[in-house]
Amino acid sequence: MNTIQKWFQLFEDVSCFYREIFMLPLWKKYPNHATDIWDSLGIFLEGYAFERQGRSPDYAHAAVDALFSCKKDNGTFNQNVIENIFQKFCQLLNNQNLNINNNCLNPKQNSQQNNSVIQVVLNKIMKSNLTLTSYLIKLINESNDIKPAFDLLISIRGIGDKIASFYLRDLIDAMNITLSNQTNQTNQIQNRNLLQPIDVWVERTVKFLYNLYNNQNISKNQIANWIVETSCQNNVNPERINMGIWFFCSNIVKSEYRLNATLGNPGNAQILVNDFRNSVRNVCQNCP
Repeated sequence: MNTIQKWFQLFEDVSCFYREIFMLPLWKKYPNHATDIWDSLGIFLEGYAFERQGRSPDYAHAAVDALFSCKKDNGTFNQNVIENIFQKFCQLLNNQNLNINNNCLNPKQNSQQNNSVIQVVLNKIMKSNLTLTSYLIKLINESNDIKPAFDLLISIRGIGDKIASFYLRDLIDAMNITLSNQTNQTNQIQNRNLLQPIDVWVERTVKFLYNLYNNQNISKNQIANWIVETSCQNNVNPERINMGIWFFCSNIVKSEYRLNATLGNPGNAQILVNDFRNSVRNVCQNCP
């Protein structure tokens, strides 16, 4: 097993922490997301829609409270909720620091802005009697391509490439959608690189490993493709590699200095992972 294989195996193992601590509890919180439009939006608003750098942590919570307040008041998901949800969101935040022009709930329309997520659901998704989650999976399955689902998401105001990739990556995993790891398969899914959100941790890690293995640099635009191609060559899941890199960096090593000191030695990284695993076990055992 070469160095890259060791690292990718470690990252795939570490992805379990991300899935069990962050992702799966969120998706289980809204168990009817595949059949209930409110639950599907709850996941998107709470866990993904506002995950931009510098955003207020209040946004996601206020958005979910506004969503389900309108569900309680109206019951029916129709044109009325477009304005009602946004007005309730503004009210809950006392009309302060709303970032209106980049807010995915803002229904204001003009030639330079995309639609709100509520408008997209009403105008494009509900006609098919599907939810946000089930509609995106339908797009992927019918086209054998990630791009139609990705393009739908980035048509929503405030949703950029990274958030779209972040949400689709977790959607594929949470709904147990199997994507082949065989790069030469005839029906290979297209544009799988769009399931790779590239944040600063993923960028730093991949650039280090790529240089170690290839003795040359890799551009930011090539990172997602390299993760997918290398994962498939080593028969590991590229989406979970992405999850594992992020969790390992942000929750285990926690600093660029420590990351650089660790990336040269997979054995030391495994020690850090084991220590983290033991700390989680101790917390579970000792805290009622």
